[in-house]
Amino acid sequence: MLLQNTLKLPIAPDLLMPLLEDLERIAPCLPGASIQERTDERTYKGRVTVKVGPVTVKYDGVMSVLEVDRAARRLVMRGEGRDPQGAGTASATITMTVSEDGEGGSLGTIESDVAITGRVAQFGRGLMQDVADRLLSQFATCLEQTLAQEPLHEAPGSSAPPQPAPKESSVGALSLLLGVLWRRVRRMFGG
Repeated sequence: MLLQNTLKLPIAPDLLMPLLEDLERIAPCLPGASIQERTDERTYKGRVTVKVGPVTVKYDGVMSVLEVDRAARRLVMRGEGRDPQGAGTASATITMTVSEDGEGGSLGTIESDVAITGRVAQFGRGLMQDVADRLLSQFATCLEQTLAQEPLHEAPGSSAPPQPAPKESSVGALSLLLGVLWRRVRRMFGG
């Protein structure tokens, strides 16, 4: 399933790219994500925990940075995880492209090619897109707070880590359902 998101941040693209490459520094901003170990320059072992309504899923796995193209402002990552209790798997290839937003900030375009098995696979694409939208919104808010607390000229990893986000993210199923319905109604009426 292909998920598409956008992310707007008040930081110049050339300053944002090195920050996005430093997964250890930004992982605490993604709700439910943690890095346990760095296995090499571009590979990390970690855990992602997400609660969607009554269902909580955990994946232990590996995230690898496959491509960094600073000139094109493009970052490609691959994540693969398995539920520790054997209840499913998740994998994703995530491509992020950063451009100028016209106001001195950055606009990130994120395409995630996601494959999920197990309990979460029962949710449709619309619900999964809404979960991704909400998680990335929380990520952007945390990243903005991190940038406000840290000087932008420092090299990634040279300062105190960002304030951690909550270890588990709960996104209400009712609010997600209403969001999906609202989007479909707006599309039906040309909004």
